[in-house]
Amino acid sequence: MSSELVGEVQSASDPTAPVGDISGRSIWPIAGGKGGTGKSTLAANLGVGLALLGYRVILVDCDLGGADLHLFFDQLAPARTLGHFLHKDADSLNEVLLPTPHKNLKLVCGGNEAIGLANLPFWVKEKLIRHICKLEADFVLIDLGSGTSFNTLDFFTIAESGLIVCTPDPPARVDAYGFIKNTVYRKLRRCFAQNDSVKAGINNFARDSGRRNGRISELLEIIAQIDSQAGEMARAIMVTYRPRLVLNQIRHKRQTGEAYRFIGLVREYLSTEVEYVGHIRSDIRILEACERRRPLLIENPESQAALDLYRLLMKGLGIDDRQQRFAGEDSFKMAQAAQEEARNW
Repeated sequence: MSSELVGEVQSASDPTAPVGDISGRSIWPIAGGKGGTGKSTLAANLGVGLALLGYRVILVDCDLGGADLHLFFDQLAPARTLGHFLHKDADSLNEVLLPTPHKNLKLVCGGNEAIGLANLPFWVKEKLIRHICKLEADFVLIDLGSGTSFNTLDFFTIAESGLIVCTPDPPARVDAYGFIKNTVYRKLRRCFAQNDSVKAGINNFARDSGRRNGRISELLEIIAQIDSQAGEMARAIMVTYRPRLVLNQIRHKRQTGEAYRFIGLVREYLSTEVEYVGHIRSDIRILEACERRRPLLIENPESQAALDLYRLLMKGLGIDDRQQRFAGEDSFKMAQAAQEEARNW
C-alpha cells in the first residue's frame, strides 16, 4: 500500500465530511481527462467573466508541475506562487495572491519551479484543500492538471459539480469518461476507507467487472449486500455527485450532439448525472489571445468564442449580473462591458 493510501486510512474519523467549509462561496474545479482540451483557457476566461459580472473571483492553478495559468495574465515570472505556500514560505494562500488588472480577480499561480510538486504527500494535499476552501471570494476556480492522479481526483471532488472540459473528438470523450469513472471510485473508496469489507468489495469489482465496463449500479448493489447502511451512503454519494460538461473547440454545430450521447453513456454505466452547460466554438482568436498572453474576453471580447463564453456563464451556469445591467440572453451587452474593461489591461 502506498504511503498516500496509508495516510488516507489514518485520516479524519469521518471521511465523508467536507475537507473545508465552502459555505458562502462557490468552488469550481475545472478538469479534463486529457491535455489539450482547453481547461486553462476556460478557467482564465470564466474568471474574467465572473469578475465582469461583479463577483470576487480567485483563480487557483493546481496543475501541479505543469502550471501555466499565470501566462494568460502576462505574468512570466510570478513573484509568489503556490510553491511558496507548500514549502512553508507563506502561512496562507492569501499571502501568495497576485492581483490582475481587474480589481475583482486575483490569482494563485502554480509552482513549476519546485521539484516533486506534482506528487504531494496526503497531508500536504489536505492542508492545501483546507486553505482553498477558506479563500475569501464569491467564486474560487481551480485549474487542474490532466490525467487521473489522486491529487487531481481529490481536488476535483472538493465540490459536487466541477466542470469537465472535453472536445468532440473520440479520444477526448474516452478520457473524459475515464476521468468521471475514476472520480466515482475515488469518492467511494474515500467514503469507506475504514470499512474493510466494503473496501474489499469495491476493489474486487474494480479489478473484475469494473474493467469490463461493469455498471456502477451493480457495485452499489454489492455494497448494499455487504452492509445495508453503507449501501444507503453509497447511493447518496451518487445522487449528489453531478459534474458539469463543457464541450470545447466545436467545429460544427452538429458536434454538440456528442455531449448528449456522452451523458447517456455516463448515466447508464456510471450512475452519474452529468449536466451539459454549453459549448465553445473553435476560434483562431483564442490562439491569438494566448500568444499575446491575455484572456480572450479581454483580447477579443466580440469574437464568436467570447459570445459562447458569455452564454456559458449566464445561461448554462446560471450566473446573474450582480450589477443588474443585462440578463442571461444579452451576450452582446456583456461583450460591450468586456470591451470597456479591456481598456484597463
